[in-house]
Amino acid sequence: MVDVDNIDWVDAAGDYMCLHIDGVTHILRSTMKTLVARLDPHKFKRIHRSTIVNVDRITQVIPQARGEYLIELDCDAQLKVSRNFRDAIKAYLRAH
Repeated sequence: MVDVDNIDWVDAAGDYMCLHIDGVTHILRSTMKTLVARLDPHKFKRIHRSTIVNVDRITQVIPQARGEYLIELDCDAQLKVSRNFRDAIKAYLRAH
């Protein structure tokens, strides 16, 4: 059991989700679709087909070539925002 508020980011590995919390990776057997449905959509945003980020952990958004972005988190992770999810992140950032 982990506290959802402590999740920095999540990435998919087949039928497993890797929950990254304070530099430790916890493995959860789940699909991306199931996990997205369980997480607060105001706090967790999908940034790639296989990555979810806790928006409270974002410290910087860095524009890249071809309309992509890198998101830097307070845990020193850098995650790629794919073109398919960039509009959702841009809308979130404008609102906050």
